[in-house]
Amino acid sequence: MIAPSEDFRMLASQLTDLDLEAYLRVVEEPLPECVRLNTLKFREKDVREFMHYRGWRLKPLAWVRHGYRVLEAPVTNLGDSLEHMLGLIYIQGPVSMLPVEVLDVRVGDRCLDLCAAPGSKSTQMCQLVGLDGVVVANDVSSKRVKALSFNLQRWGAVNSVVTLTDGRFFSKWGAGLFDRVLVDVPCSSLGVVSKDWSVLKRYRHNHSKRLQPLQAALLESGYRCLRQGGVIVYSTCTIHPLENEAVISRFLDRHPEASLEEVRPQGLRWRRPLEAFEGERFNPEVEKCFKCYPYDNSGEGFFIAKIRRG
Repeated sequence: MIAPSEDFRMLASQLTDLDLEAYLRVVEEPLPECVRLNTLKFREKDVREFMHYRGWRLKPLAWVRHGYRVLEAPVTNLGDSLEHMLGLIYIQGPVSMLPVEVLDVRVGDRCLDLCAAPGSKSTQMCQLVGLDGVVVANDVSSKRVKALSFNLQRWGAVNSVVTLTDGRFFSKWGAGLFDRVLVDVPCSSLGVVSKDWSVLKRYRHNHSKRLQPLQAALLESGYRCLRQGGVIVYSTCTIHPLENEAVISRFLDRHPEASLEEVRPQGLRWRRPLEAFEGERFNPEVEKCFKCYPYDNSGEGFFIAKIRRG
């Protein structure tokens, strides 16, 4: 079993709803193999038929459009498949597909993905807005933007624009321009330890404390980019309340005009967010957010908040 840092063990003892043994057991296993089918290039029915002919067996995911669990594949590594190279599929974790689905993107929307690289959620947004909409995919890292651009090109996302800037300052020129904004912030990644076990071994409490101001600033900037009545989704792949409940609670206290909408996806197990942590009592509205631990769905641990601008 993975040996977590002492700081993580201390955090686990503070999370009253966390089963540490179940958590450590599930993160030792790889994430289930899942893909999204590209509907920008072909009809979903045609892609499925082509993949079936080539030996794929897929099971639809209940909580997301175009998402499937891979039961069988003609290759051991999905990244080596012809379908991946042609941009017919995007390999993505099952719960990772949920934030864009919660964003409720509509055909023709103007969308912003504020922390977009490497592009999994941007490509998902592009296929939902259709060719009448646009997705601005932004990232702060020039190295990561290269991967983002490559994935959007492979996906055939001609309805996308890539920008390279610090998301905290995007609202200086993007205020009020967007119908939908996704803020999938950098985080401590404690919900996706299956991808990198060293995350658990290296974790220090100060890491979450340092990340929180950045996460709050990105959420604030994204909110300012929304038009009146627009929707913003804040998401993390961590289980730490300082990066999840605390960020949303403080945001709601600063913005009484904003309304939090309930996130209860079909087909996924979820649990109520914490009411308090380290002496801080959270805004009662925070209970409407989505939260799950990795062992809840044998997938990633995630936190998702859906906010409508008043």
